[in-house]
Amino acid sequence: ANLFQLGWGSRQKRLQATITGATNSIAVGIASDKQLTKTLLEQAGCPVPAGATVTRLEEAQRVARRLSGPATIKPLDANQGKGVTTVCSTPEEVERAFEHARKYSRHVIVEEYLEGRDYRVLVTGDRVAAASWRRPPGVTGDGTSTVRELVEIENRNPARGEGHTNILTRIPMDALAEAILAKQGYGFDSVLPSGVSVDLRGNANLSTGGTAEDVTDSLPEETRDICIRAARTIGLDVAGIDIVCRDIALPLDEQGGAVIEVNAAPGIRMHQYPSRGTPRDAGAAIVEALFGQDDGRIPTVAVTGTNGKTTTSLLIAHAARLTGQRTGVTTTEGVYIDGQRIMAGDCTGYRSARAVLT
Repeated sequence: ANLFQLGWGSRQKRLQATITGATNSIAVGIASDKQLTKTLLEQAGCPVPAGATVTRLEEAQRVARRLSGPATIKPLDANQGKGVTTVCSTPEEVERAFEHARKYSRHVIVEEYLEGRDYRVLVTGDRVAAASWRRPPGVTGDGTSTVRELVEIENRNPARGEGHTNILTRIPMDALAEAILAKQGYGFDSVLPSGVSVDLRGNANLSTGGTAEDVTDSLPEETRDICIRAARTIGLDVAGIDIVCRDIALPLDEQGGAVIEVNAAPGIRMHQYPSRGTPRDAGAAIVEALFGQDDGRIPTVAVTGTNGKTTTSLLIAHAARLTGQRTGVTTTEGVYIDGQRIMAGDCTGYRSARAVLT
């Protein structure tokens, strides 16, 4: 349902979600392997967090001990924030996070936890099209309602739906949300004091209930260059670059910020419909990068009348081919592509025309 053809004939382009016909299959494979992505980015001079990939709990504990602070633990090849746990400081927290990540991948990344905000930068072609500050899902107390009630109220927001069906996604109340709450000293049935806010996820993905604020105009040129280089290094024409830092308006090297992931087929809801800030037409940016100066159209000629339509159509096509053009013709004798008949019979209806155009 999300496969589109834009343009006609030899100038057509295809899109499936934000994967384009120009998206490199090898690049998608690299982006789905977070450790390989980190290795290539590091070689390209992009800042990345320290860490390693493990398959056993003992290895995870060992890597976590070697890090200078808390660890972030996530599956090697999952998406949409699945299996990600942040700020793991104790062996028990590492064990719980490791088991959670193992539900989504046999290989698990243990890397240094970067303190700061979660940003997503959308790269289309050779430019940054949009950037958003992603905030974890959370609620703010009113002094009388429990966390559970506050989440239920927020989930009744018409902007929230299941999965990607709406601008925002409903906030899940699951075991992971319960664990995140416990770290903050609360439970689902706790009554939050008025004005006190709590998070319900360690990550800020929109697919797990997060919100976004547009920060496109705040990106320094240096950070834009890093994001474009990251996308080019992986080989993606459209990429979502995930960055963690304290303030996106400052250069990353001044604050210990880093690129934590590169996403193929990045979601664009956060840019099209930010909770705050200026909406960015991310879809138009992708189409612009795909077509450049071309508009995707091909010249068409329609011949109508009583007698001689087929002869006239074939004559026009023959003349066009003599100038070096490739032609598609529909007639009462069949469909011809570049002079070769590919369908026989009366092919003057719209289905035949569509066959030529596609």
